[in-house]
Amino acid sequence: MRKQIQELSWLEAMKQRGQLSNDEQKSYQRLQRGFQGELAFDQLCDHFLGNKINCLDDVTIDYQGDVLQMDKILNNKDIIYLIDIKNYQGNYIYKNNSLKTGDVTFTNNIIEQARRSRRIFTQLFNKHHLQLTIKNVIVFINDKSRINLCDDLPEIVLNYEEIPTWLMSISHDTQITYRDDWQKLVQKYQVPSFKTSRICTTERFKQLEKGIHCEKCGSFSLKSNRYTLQCACGHIETKQITFLGTICEYGLIMHHLPLKRSEIVKFFGKNYSADYIKNTLINYFEPLNVNKKDGKYQNYGQPFDYWFENELISFEKLEKRKNWQSNF
Repeated sequence: MRKQIQELSWLEAMKQRGQLSNDEQKSYQRLQRGFQGELAFDQLCDHFLGNKINCLDDVTIDYQGDVLQMDKILNNKDIIYLIDIKNYQGNYIYKNNSLKTGDVTFTNNIIEQARRSRRIFTQLFNKHHLQLTIKNVIVFINDKSRINLCDDLPEIVLNYEEIPTWLMSISHDTQITYRDDWQKLVQKYQVPSFKTSRICTTERFKQLEKGIHCEKCGSFSLKSNRYTLQCACGHIETKQITFLGTICEYGLIMHHLPLKRSEIVKFFGKNYSADYIKNTLINYFEPLNVNKKDGKYQNYGQPFDYWFENELISFEKLEKRKNWQSNF
């Protein structure tokens, strides 16, 4: 499952409960556009390649102090494709080793960034005696943007309409033998994705909207029943899962601090049971210190789907509570 980076999740949570600054809003739009572009390319890969190709998504590695992030890595026969996905808007020209749009020249050189990743992966594979050819692919996923290349480049650079043809060329030239040696090697050097440096201050936290918001319409006016929460829009959520999600949302916003029961109770607001919150923390979260009953728990700073990704199947039983009609 491709995941949002923590910063985008943090900005989404802050936007849901308050206002973003101009700088935060610009970052939010940029990161959201980038993530949507990655998902769009994933869909194209699923359509044209299916399960024929071995791949990794959202890979961050640290090799001898060099840290890099790849949007997608594909393997076909003895070729590794390092793929950068760009969801840019507008028309671009790559000329004299620089990317331009109109009179504006980009300060970051996307080709040099790609070459750096190739150099690092080449060193990694050579050290471990993996005989693989590494190629860079830069994908312009937006169908309303276009890049014209004036320089002769060894990298594969694709405009939107060129992506299907390239993927089909790989699909028609796949090998049946499955190899995962490169995957195991990459995962050996894989590190967690970059964490956000943005912090919600105590003063800003006080200004955030408190309570549980409807996952469908965003309203904070939910009616609490014994097993469910119901919004005026008609949407019904399972109470236990929604409480878990809201605790995770607090953890995401305050990712720099441990989960603290008293602060989480404030985050929920006066309309929700402090005992229910306490029991949820005890049953589903790890105490920061097992020898202390201080109401503090480990904080992984992730949304619910990421925090409990290995337990989502077990939560399907809880979802059945939507059909239980008992009220408090």
